[in-house]
Amino acid sequence: MSKDLRFDGKVAIVTGGGVGLGRAYSLLLAERGAKVVVNGNFRESRAGPEMDVAEEIRSAGGEAIGVNGSISEDSVARRIIEQAVETYGRLDILINNAGIGAMTPPIFDAPGPDTDRLIENHLHGHLRMARAAFPHLVKSGAGRIITTGSSVALGWESPAGWDGSYSVAKASLFGATRQMAGAGAPHGIKVNMIMPWSVTPLVERNIGHTPIGRWMSAKLQPEKVAAVVAFLAHQSCPVTGQFISAAGGRVTRIAFASPPGYFNPDLSVEDVRDNWAEIFGDVDEAGNMTGFFEVEGQPTEFAKIKELVGE
Repeated sequence: MSKDLRFDGKVAIVTGGGVGLGRAYSLLLAERGAKVVVNGNFRESRAGPEMDVAEEIRSAGGEAIGVNGSISEDSVARRIIEQAVETYGRLDILINNAGIGAMTPPIFDAPGPDTDRLIENHLHGHLRMARAAFPHLVKSGAGRIITTGSSVALGWESPAGWDGSYSVAKASLFGATRQMAGAGAPHGIKVNMIMPWSVTPLVERNIGHTPIGRWMSAKLQPEKVAAVVAFLAHQSCPVTGQFISAAGGRVTRIAFASPPGYFNPDLSVEDVRDNWAEIFGDVDEAGNMTGFFEVEGQPTEFAKIKELVGE
């Protein structure tokens, strides 16, 4: 039997750690030996769910503190990082889990206040937390950042229509994850995205009344996602800049891919029409692709173009 993966001596921050997925992440990391800083934004009381989770960890013999505040505020982001380092002397893992949801406006009514609010929270919130954490993750020598994406970023018709806020905000994190992975690599920092399928308070509030919402509540529990996030946060994680989907025990990589395509230095409109099958690539009725290559970033795409176009 392989050795258990442990986090002894490691310090982890989990934003949105008081409920749902964040709670599951916090409890599992603590169970495996991490010191956990549980962040939440429970405005009605200073003793929000994040404090309850921290107390639950301590009662089980672990180490944890709760920190209240919204990652939409730069001063709060810096305070979360500062309290982690002041309390435990270091920072090794940042799990950017906190987020808000809205299903309006429809895409052709965007942008609107919800579009701006969600992009600010999901994209800017992730970035400001990573910015404050970066120097401490460099000191760790094996820092880990987990961003939180969503399959809705790949295209989604919500109960309110084709959404122009939440899905757009989540889509921005594909680029942010790849950029942070590239910038972090020289420092031993690995950055990967989790794309979770799970029942959460956000799911229950927004789509809990729908057939898919009821099915998710019955079948997709946070603990099945937590195991994947823990591996991505571990020192032994072998990848960076990747997008990992987790749902009810199923784990898979989501990739950007391209067929070889069609090339003609004298390309015309008619060429595009007549060679569309080659441009589009071989995809069977089940959606399986043949002959595609993964586009890992701009250099991958550029290398293929340069190969054909020439120096």
